[in-house]
Amino acid sequence: MTDRDYARLAGIHPALVEAIVDVLQDMSEWGHPMFVVEGVRTQARQVALYAQGRTTKGPIVTYKDGVHHKSHHQPHEDGYGYAVDCAFVDGNPFAQTHPWERFGQALEKRGLTWGGRWKFFDQPHAELELHPIEEGKKA
Repeated sequence: MTDRDYARLAGIHPALVEAIVDVLQDMSEWGHPMFVVEGVRTQARQVALYAQGRTTKGPIVTYKDGVHHKSHHQPHEDGYGYAVDCAFVDGNPFAQTHPWERFGQALEKRGLTWGGRWKFFDQPHAELELHPIEEGKKA
């Protein structure tokens, strides 16, 4: 992982950071290096992503508006973000030809949720499951 990857993990829950570091190390060792695309999002960033494909150009990439329905990329009550997006290091980082399933299996092996299993297919997405007791804690 690069310094840029670590910077993009700033504000992410430590358990998720640890798991992502391990997964990206494994993927690199398997010959499929990846990078962190995005960790914590501001409300403004989430609102802009929600607008994409609705009021601005581009495909729809989220169903979380960032205001009424917050993304797990946005900081929770404890101050941490609980989601990270990753992609493959090459000229087409989101290509379907990459071993996304292997990435997803590596995430799930560490107890994370992979967006590649969702109806709204989101292969780059990794998420730490929230536990009600954790969500109510203050940092």
